[in-house]
Amino acid sequence: MHDILIIGGGIFGISAAIELAQREYRVGLLNPDSIPHHLAASTDISKIVRMEYGADAEYFRMAEQAISGWKKWNEELGVELYHETGFLLLGKAPLESGHQEFEKHSYQQLLSSGYPAELLSAVQIRDRYPTVNNSIYTTAVFNPVAGYVESGLAIEKLANYARTLGVVIYEGQTVRELIINKNRVEAVRTLEGKTFPCDTVLVAAGAHTPLLLPELQPFMGATGHPVFWLKPNEPSPFTYPHLTVFAADISNSGWYGFPLHPKYGVVKVARHANGLTLHPDRDDRQVTEKEIREMRTFLRESFPQLADAALVYTRRCLYTDTLDGHFWIDRHPKIAGLTVATGGSGHAFKMGPVLGKMIADRIEDRSHEFSERYRWRQLSAETIQEEAARHKLL
Repeated sequence: MHDILIIGGGIFGISAAIELAQREYRVGLLNPDSIPHHLAASTDISKIVRMEYGADAEYFRMAEQAISGWKKWNEELGVELYHETGFLLLGKAPLESGHQEFEKHSYQQLLSSGYPAELLSAVQIRDRYPTVNNSIYTTAVFNPVAGYVESGLAIEKLANYARTLGVVIYEGQTVRELIINKNRVEAVRTLEGKTFPCDTVLVAAGAHTPLLLPELQPFMGATGHPVFWLKPNEPSPFTYPHLTVFAADISNSGWYGFPLHPKYGVVKVARHANGLTLHPDRDDRQVTEKEIREMRTFLRESFPQLADAALVYTRRCLYTDTLDGHFWIDRHPKIAGLTVATGGSGHAFKMGPVLGKMIADRIEDRSHEFSERYRWRQLSAETIQEEAARHKLL
């Protein structure tokens, strides 16, 4: 019997499993497929690691700690999961124009915290990043302390690390229901016909979390977002340091991307916006022709040398969106022995080294430096999504 049984092997579940095992709990983890799951949000070849959150000081501090954590994991696991390429915030207007509020406040946060962020002119953008159309992007903020994580590889390596700490991972076990007796969780039953008794359950099942716990459905749901891999005819201009992780007027467009991936030889471009509301099991996750046309339009304007590159792969990344855009990490208010960790809202992966500690503290009913904001809460249709980088498509 496990002290704690975790449902879900994404970044919430795996980071929690590691932290809980280090606190000497007997931990089990259930996942419906192999880890990383090919449809999970935590999969793919890369996720941005950035401190830039506009004026939001708490997320800034969380990401700051997370970057230190990723560097530590690089050392402990003996593999470079986090690549510190820096982060380029491209803007179409001066920071004080009123059009670039996200970039302006992010720059101010970096400077006030002592980071060597640079404000680049159009000429400097051209000289340093010649693939960027500097007639459109006339200003930029560059922060060298940022980059990307090889996300699918990170989940694989972290799962293996969890096993070395004693975590028992059950792949191919799809949770059907929680067994609750007198308002206390006692076990988990799977579609495959197994029952797993435990003292405590952590539901970290991503977009399936509100399906397992319907009381969460008014506060969160799944949205799908397009991701594109492009293979340029001439790769070298898109390699680091000629290109770095970038966001292209992101709060007004949603577009972001990565330098040429050293293993896969592709430039990944994606859109951080509203997305499409989806059911995680029933709905089609194919990227649409309209989205492909929008991507090509963006590239023609922003990275002309990439505009006609071969499109070799697409996927729809599934966010678990809370109405306010914040994580949801807390003990269940009515069911003893049940904790929830979800609500990544498209910006959780980078926080992995911080999430595990926060989740473990809430399981133990302890406060954490960042836990108050992400507690169980009441949201309504009037709740405003607050993540400053997220573009609101009309």
